[in-house]
Amino acid sequence: MAYFQRASTHVGRQTLVPLAVTAGAVLSILVISRGISSARSKNVILSPKDTVFPKLSEEEIAAVPYPPDAIPGGRDVDTPYGSIRVYEWGPEDGKKVVMLHGISTPSIALAALAHHLVEKGCRVLLMDFFGRGYSSSPTALPHDYRLYTSQLLLALASCRTPWTSFSLLGYSFGGAIAANFTAHFPHLVANLILIAPGGLLRKSHISWKTSLLYAQTSLLPAPLVEHLVARRLWSGEGAARSIEPEPSAASEGKAAEKKVKFKRDSDAGSVRSGISSPSLYESSTSPLLLNHPASTVSKVVDWQIKHHRAFVPAFISSIQNTPVHGQQETWARIGARLEAQNAHPRDAEAQKLGMESGKVLILLGARDEIVVAEEVGEDAQKVLGEANVVVRVLDAGHEVPIELVGECAEVIRRYLGLKKKGGKEGKEAKRQKA
Repeated sequence: MAYFQRASTHVGRQTLVPLAVTAGAVLSILVISRGISSARSKNVILSPKDTVFPKLSEEEIAAVPYPPDAIPGGRDVDTPYGSIRVYEWGPEDGKKVVMLHGISTPSIALAALAHHLVEKGCRVLLMDFFGRGYSSSPTALPHDYRLYTSQLLLALASCRTPWTSFSLLGYSFGGAIAANFTAHFPHLVANLILIAPGGLLRKSHISWKTSLLYAQTSLLPAPLVEHLVARRLWSGEGAARSIEPEPSAASEGKAAEKKVKFKRDSDAGSVRSGISSPSLYESSTSPLLLNHPASTVSKVVDWQIKHHRAFVPAFISSIQNTPVHGQQETWARIGARLEAQNAHPRDAEAQKLGMESGKVLILLGARDEIVVAEEVGEDAQKVLGEANVVVRVLDAGHEVPIELVGECAEVIRRYLGLKKKGGKEGKEAKRQKA
């Protein structure tokens, strides 16, 4: 969702003209060094499992930041758009939860949260978006809401256990996709959980450099833009970085100026005063997998830049074609259905198009300088209706489901009405039923 903001800061006012003038020379180097022309000549760009792993030993494969067996229930689904990596596990009779990751880090980013939900009795399904992790990427299609909706439907169609109704969880960029999917397929989505979601970001946070760098009709040739973005996203050894990029200069410091007014969950993390203590990017150096030190966000992203030829093009195309702002009209469709559901409890059709809980759950980070809690919480209440959304603000930066995985799982458990060990239903579910 917002890695583009970080990447754009690399291109200053004084550098754009020289870059455009020298684009021809740089393009020649890029074609040689990265094999862009050959990759683009195919209908599909293959993932590292097809281009890199055949040359590696089993030990070398196991040592990569995102091992192919890192998450249970993995399978590769062949589709007209290329191969999709899907993970599915948990009790077959459990409450079903589909989980969508952010723009840059694949399913491994939500693996810990998925394990927590499985422990609470859920059956989960995750997939690597096209051009991320172990999913290949189509070359002739824009990475827009239509493509990601098609990918999710293809992943669901590959399941042996029917997924005719499920809770949909989306994090960051995945939150924007989850909301869009829900607006179009309300009969499939029983509950909607959005964690630091894109979709309602205010345009004031998007700098002119970002708009220029990622414009579909950019003055810069596409290979040069790819080179600039890749160079900015690359962290190298020992660098700490958020799972999503830092905010643009226009938004820096605004999170600290806001007083978070939304409800803080006493059982699942609290907001410390000042919103300034730990760094926004502190969790980037923490392993995403237990007993696998190389599985940090930064190393996973670097690994994709180096070994997945579709990663940077997919990243750029997603920013260009899947807007993370201005989605009020789409979100309003969800709000209208929830309004009808809550206003007409005996209307079978209204109940069918609503949600089990009658509300959307949104989890935000108090220290998030990308998805600013005060702004997104306020805008979500306006577009969905205050009675139709539960907003929880936790003491975290943008990486809410990584920094506070246990707390997120507990809030979600209560929202879904899952029983604790011992058979007690969550307080949140009881409160929503009242």
